[in-house]
Amino acid sequence: MDEMNIRSELLRGAVAKIIEKVISQKLGFRPELQFVDPIQMSFDGERAKVHVNLDVEMNKADLEALIKKVI
Repeated sequence: MDEMNIRSELLRGAVAKIIEKVISQKLGFRPELQFVDPIQMSFDGERAKVHVNLDVEMNKADLEALIKKVI
């Protein structure tokens, strides 16, 4: 099993910015993301598992629009 932990605050910040950009392109709003703990990933050859502890900040209208798209 392969494992990777991203502990660097700089790399976690870069990953957060990439995710923010993708969400902005797909959903039309840009939330603020911050990883609280290291990003933990494992891969067993067939399945990947990613564990994150993430804080997301957005305004109320964007949250309501996101919930409507999901439901």
